[in-house]
Amino acid sequence: MHNKARDWLARVPAGDGDRRKARALQRVLLLIGVLVPVFWTTRLLGGGALAPIERTYLVVHGGVAALAMISLACVRVGRFRFGAVLFLVGCLAVILVVYALNGVNGPGPAQITHVFPLALAGLLFGRRALWATLIFIGLCVLVGVGRELANGTRPGLVAEIAVGLMISFLVVAVVFDSTVAGLQAYLADVEERHRELEQARRSLKAEKEEREHTMEQLVHVQKVRAIGQLAGGVAHDFNNILGVILGYARWRERRDGEAPLREALAGVETAARRGAAISRKLLNFSRQDVAHPEVFDVGEALHGLESMLRQLFDPRVRIELVLPAESLPVRADRGQLELAVLNVATNARDVMPDGGHFRLAVSRVRDERGRSLVEIALSDTGEGMEEAVRRRIFEPFFTTKSQSSGTGLGLAVVGRVIHEAGGEILVDSTPGRGSRFRLRLPEPVPVPVPATESASPRVLLVDDDDEWRSALVTALEQGGCQVLSARDGREAWRVIARGRVPDVLITDYRMPGLDGLALIRRLRARYPDLAMVLISDYLPEAAQLARDLPPDVERLSKPFSPALLLQYVFMLTTSPEQSGDEGGGG
Repeated sequence: MHNKARDWLARVPAGDGDRRKARALQRVLLLIGVLVPVFWTTRLLGGGALAPIERTYLVVHGGVAALAMISLACVRVGRFRFGAVLFLVGCLAVILVVYALNGVNGPGPAQITHVFPLALAGLLFGRRALWATLIFIGLCVLVGVGRELANGTRPGLVAEIAVGLMISFLVVAVVFDSTVAGLQAYLADVEERHRELEQARRSLKAEKEEREHTMEQLVHVQKVRAIGQLAGGVAHDFNNILGVILGYARWRERRDGEAPLREALAGVETAARRGAAISRKLLNFSRQDVAHPEVFDVGEALHGLESMLRQLFDPRVRIELVLPAESLPVRADRGQLELAVLNVATNARDVMPDGGHFRLAVSRVRDERGRSLVEIALSDTGEGMEEAVRRRIFEPFFTTKSQSSGTGLGLAVVGRVIHEAGGEILVDSTPGRGSRFRLRLPEPVPVPVPATESASPRVLLVDDDDEWRSALVTALEQGGCQVLSARDGREAWRVIARGRVPDVLITDYRMPGLDGLALIRRLRARYPDLAMVLISDYLPEAAQLARDLPPDVERLSKPFSPALLLQYVFMLTTSPEQSGDEGGGG
């Protein structure tokens, strides 16, 4: 009950400057409006006739109580200033009436209540109102003096009472004036400090946003710079791929029969895969985008970085890659993981200016909790680090290099990428003996392929490219899925409207009419649990697209293999009970 009353008083419609005063005035008005009637009700019920002066005060106090409730109503409807002035003027009018009717000696002990308007004026309206109120009360006292003299009271006694009253009121006014002045100074100081703190908060927020923006821009610049350093190796790889494709294409003139043709097509497919991998690598490095993880073989991904690493290091540095023969899958953003590896390699290059040994090894390990992890160990024979430096290497903008050769962001990016993928980083370093970075990522839980037709997930595939859609439909059906297809978003909407709701929606982004993003938004409102995958290529608005997507929608960037899409389908349709509790990453 007490909390409800306090909340009711706090919900007063007043400006910021008057809100605190309005809350205090409401309490005073409630006390007067309630306690005064209670007092006189008790007096009347107690029996006995009222003296003439009591009858006068009954009328006067009843008027004050009524005035208090009227003023309270004004405050509650947002007229704080009007209500406060009304009550103050009413109190002063009552004082004038009391002195006019009874003189300076009539009020007796009740005269102490006449200081109340002084407090009210000073606290609500300031020092000028306080002194104006004192002057008005002094005039009321003079009216009371006139009344006493008219009644024949001895002038000496009247003067003594009047002077005593005025001295008392003056002392009270001085005390209130000093208090109000102190409160005003204190409140002004508090307001000034509040403004300073607010300004400091805004400055810190702006500085933080600017720092984050600067870090994002520097990370993007670092990616583009890496592309510039590796452009020669990429061009060399593309020329090799084109040469392979042209060479196999000329077989049609020199070979007869089906077997040579199949061999030529297999060679063209392999070369095309290499070209797609290089294209994907360039897009991943140069994009300014949020992470979207996928499951891939980390050994295969790092094998594709070998030519880049050799372009990165001085020829005097011996590069050793130890990659496993078995597949070691991880779930992470492939482009960001490759960038993280290149960042560590770049640091290794900088600490071996006169040559040395750089080793990259991939293996499966187990942590202290028995979880299976994929470890990427990168070691160098450079100058190593002191312990104080090693503890800070993942802090943004921390660097031991000069401003012209280091931003302090390379290892910060590494830390962010690995931790976003659910992994950890262990660093061992000895001054003069080199450093070793161990990037550990959890192995994803293998997704079981359904053994029966009833367990086959229903997939709705939406793409306006007939050939690409046909290839994906074939791959999904061979993988055990029931596949529905549509050429655009409107056709997909009609398929679902006929009651054929899929387990997984796979849709291209760019389509005429209703595009993939609009289709996803429309379906998400009606089917909140529907698993969805959006297919998109590298777009200038890719970062904005990732922000517009619902957070539970997966995104696959072209080019990708149909096997990877099949993997996504079963990952999205496998329940936690089927997958088990251990392992999982991402």
